[in-house]
Amino acid sequence: MHRTMIFAAALSALAVPAIAASDETPYALSAVHADFQAQLESVAEMPGEIGAAARAAAGLAAPHNAAQERLILPLLGWADPRAAGGMAAIAAPADRMRLESEVAQLYDADVDVVTALVELYAAAEAVGDVETARLAERMIWHETSDVEVLYPAALMVGSSM
Repeated sequence: MHRTMIFAAALSALAVPAIAASDETPYALSAVHADFQAQLESVAEMPGEIGAAARAAAGLAAPHNAAQERLILPLLGWADPRAAGGMAAIAAPADRMRLESEVAQLYDADVDVVTALVELYAAAEAVGDVETARLAERMIWHETSDVEVLYPAALMVGSSM
């Protein structure tokens, strides 16, 4: 049963790019955000320093991810058709100056989120909670990849439109 559900989810994820509007956040990116947020909120229910650190990180991550999904990540939905040399009609082409301003704001929020995640990592390490420390570490890597890969890619796609 579990294997069937995983297979169905994988197939539906692969079908999404074919049927989704190009101005939507790619499913893989929104799914990672939702998964990390759910895990953080679960850890936030713990008492003590770990719970407090997870609540702080979750409180910063949720609006930050929503901003990414609203402002920047939909541009990545245009990457495939743009790379293939085709473009459907775009309602409003991306404004490079606006995008750069939004990326700068997102970067500042990334710093705050990573700082909160480092505090979660430290609290988990202090009590030997390996699972929570690993979650914080994976989320830090994710935030770093946003800054190093996704934001530049979104800017590149936006400027090519």
